[in-house]
Amino acid sequence: MRNIPYNNQRGGRANMEKRRLFFKIIPAIAIAVLLLNAGIIFTTKYTGAVLMQFFSSAETENRVLFFLNFYFPLVLCAIALYGCIFSNAFFLRAICLFVGFSMAVIAEYVLNDLFTINLCIYGAYILVTAMAFPPPYNYTGSVLSIALFTVFLFHPPFLGRAGTDLAFFAPASEQTAAFTVYLLALAILAALVRHLAESYLNSEAAVSHLNQVGTKMLLFNHRLQEYVKNSGEEAVKKDRLRFTRDLHDSSGYVFTNIIAITDAAMSWPAMEQQKMQDTFQLIQNQARQGLQQTREILHMIRKLQEPALGSIENIYEMKAILEEVTDIKVDIVSGNMRHNYGPDVNRTLTRIVQEAFTNSVRHGQASRIIIDFWEHPGKLVMVVRDNGIGTQQIVKGIGLAGMEERVAQVGGSLEVTSPEDGGFCVKVAIPLLPQELAADTGDGIA
Repeated sequence: MRNIPYNNQRGGRANMEKRRLFFKIIPAIAIAVLLLNAGIIFTTKYTGAVLMQFFSSAETENRVLFFLNFYFPLVLCAIALYGCIFSNAFFLRAICLFVGFSMAVIAEYVLNDLFTINLCIYGAYILVTAMAFPPPYNYTGSVLSIALFTVFLFHPPFLGRAGTDLAFFAPASEQTAAFTVYLLALAILAALVRHLAESYLNSEAAVSHLNQVGTKMLLFNHRLQEYVKNSGEEAVKKDRLRFTRDLHDSSGYVFTNIIAITDAAMSWPAMEQQKMQDTFQLIQNQARQGLQQTREILHMIRKLQEPALGSIENIYEMKAILEEVTDIKVDIVSGNMRHNYGPDVNRTLTRIVQEAFTNSVRHGQASRIIIDFWEHPGKLVMVVRDNGIGTQQIVKGIGLAGMEERVAQVGGSLEVTSPEDGGFCVKVAIPLLPQELAADTGDGIA
């Protein structure tokens, strides 16, 4: 039972990572197809007779450089684009995107081509820009890149002329428009795919989180119930032994005396009136004493509280249970807090902490909870805060309403806030009456 939440969480995370990797592999395959297609088209187009129009048979070095000027930046562009897809750091992805853009421009700037090689190279780049970055960065990056690519089509020799006689041309306006429309359509399609993938992953993450929360809360409540049951059974056992001992020592002693006195009186052959009265008076006194002691014991039984709700030490037990069944770290700063403030205050603090734990697991997705206690003159303050996602608007549900009711029953106040930097904070202030201050004479919780 104790390993269930860890295994479920590990399995859920593994499945989520597999799905995220799958949605990264899709654009990676598309990039491979586009860039490989660009390389095949280039090799097919500029091999043989076509290349001989620009390089003589003696210009072997220039022909090699011509191919290197394309293949080398194309390979670097592919590496940069793959780095942009599979990197998790935003800054590193931005650097890879810039390198990919530069290599894409360098790879195509000597080519007399528009809708084949250039479209494949630029399409791969736009695909990555639209899918690797969240909105609005993908929209801005795609539009800006398309605009720059379109401008570079009119100025191919901006890096200098290669040692060839390739004739550069300025594309016609309808060609440029068509080229731009193709890239815009690809960018919109890629952004749509990213949106659908993110929606699917977010829904899967929400379902996985709910399943994990359900499992964790089930185990937390189960373990807490076990603790309450075991604590109650142990306390009942101790009380039963104590009550049995007290009844034996008090009522048993009284009844034994009464029996001994009556036995002695019955063994006397004759009894004077005065002696008989004294004997009956003694028996009556013994019976009254036994009745009084029995009433005291019954009164103690009636005042007996549920042990698991009447001790602040249970907060430490709940901390241990929560840390065991979840990944949440709980820190308790006891300050100058005492061990015992009476059953009402103890029970209220315990229930508030239990509800705060539940909220942190179920809604806050917290990884750490801090509980601060401090006793001011005539007032005890407890603050429970976590590092979860928080909320922009606090809605008072059944849990918060229950907290307020419990605190109001002991004359305290409850304040619930969600700081701007995230998390959730519950602050409880309870006035301490003289009997609560005298409930414990200890120096504080160790």
